Amino acid sequence: METNSQIVENIRVISLEGNIVLEETAELREAIEPFIEESETDGIILNCEKVSFIDSSGLGLIVSIYKTLMKTNRKFALSCLSQKNEDVFILTKLNNVLTIAETDQGALEAMK
Repeated sequence: METNSQIVENIRVISLEGNIVLEETAELREAIEPFIEESETDGIILNCEKVSFIDSSGLGLIVSIYKTLMKTNRKFALSCLSQKNEDVFILTKLNNVLTIAETDQGALEAMK
């Protein structure tokens, strides 16, 4: 799992590349943990444009990140999901809980 991050409008945008699956969740959590703990930003956007597949453990990790950020009054969104990955969030009804946007800019707007 590859990650790159930048700060845009005081939101940490983390671009992911690979699969968010059981074999990768521990590595991904370790890579994202410092950003979850940073208090200087107002939240996190996970850009999933280059994520091919998300399994149930990946969904669990995403929900865990969301819940941790909510406890500290920070925001969370997903952006650039493929239709296949977005369908997973629709099927599980997580699209009713999480902010999901087509673009990073759309996610930034939704977080305001």
